[in-house]
Amino acid sequence: MKTKWYFFLLLLIIGSVILNYYFSHRVIPQTKVGVIMMGKSREEKLTGLKQGLHDLGYKEDAIEFVIKNANDNELTLEKKINELIKEKPTLIVTLGGIETETLKGQMEEQNQKIPVVFAGVAAPKEIGLIKDYRSPGGNFTGINNYHTRLSGKRLELLSQLVPATKRYFVLYDQEIKVSVLGLENTIEASKNLALLVIPVNVSDPTFTDFLSRNLHHDDALLLVPGFRTESLTEKIAHIIKENKIPTMGIYGNEVGDSILASYGSSFRDQGYQSARYVSRIIQGNSPADLPVELPDSIHFFINTKVKKELGIELNSEMTNLAEFMKPDREGVK
Repeated sequence: MKTKWYFFLLLLIIGSVILNYYFSHRVIPQTKVGVIMMGKSREEKLTGLKQGLHDLGYKEDAIEFVIKNANDNELTLEKKINELIKEKPTLIVTLGGIETETLKGQMEEQNQKIPVVFAGVAAPKEIGLIKDYRSPGGNFTGINNYHTRLSGKRLELLSQLVPATKRYFVLYDQEIKVSVLGLENTIEASKNLALLVIPVNVSDPTFTDFLSRNLHHDDALLLVPGFRTESLTEKIAHIIKENKIPTMGIYGNEVGDSILASYGSSFRDQGYQSARYVSRIIQGNSPADLPVELPDSIHFFINTKVKKELGIELNSEMTNLAEFMKPDREGVK
């Protein structure tokens, strides 16, 4: 009887060794995830996406990222999208509005049905990416970063933060639909707040000259979402520093340079949140059935270093509401 038990235990041990060897040495097929990014400014979203997938339990070798970067060139963007489609990824993550809209056009033209997660897009229903927020339909779903709707709120916060401001120059992009919608939201808010706003189109190459000629010490700048605005960070920072103008931005990482304050969801947070969608699609869910989400968090940041450089007084009631970013911090972690 004892011999039988010993033999049985021996078989169990041998079986366990064989199974452990198999599972530790087997080749697990990778999920190919395509990523489309307009330029370097989107890198924080990609960082957030990878971290989010890691925290959801995906190991590095479980996903093969196929990343296509257009380096802020719209013509290159179309080319990169075509390259990615030919690679036949399981799904595609787009890191902004222009990437998503251009991809949608290319997919429709080529009759492609690849699932797509947009990692932060303003007004996805209004610009025709989805049919409905609860039931998107089609191949697209993801995060509505709400930045278009927040444009008016940014104006209100800036006017309360720096009450001495007389005029608000609003930097928007006439060629980007979500940016135009953001401007409209800002103008509507300005009427309710009785504030003077002056739209400035950043797709006009003379916009920096216009600002240099017209900015006064009691003016302020407000940025409206748009990839071109994001790609012009250095030029805008130069204008801000040269004229010592308080500026309200969109993303927390902007505050680390020359922008006084920002109000919105950070790039990293949007990428991190979109990882949940990627995971659910990998598990077999259809983007058509995954409701579009609003940001998990929205932050109001003030940069103490920029405040000192500007030498202006801020409304103490407003500063009590803000999260302060120290000079040695870069971006939202």
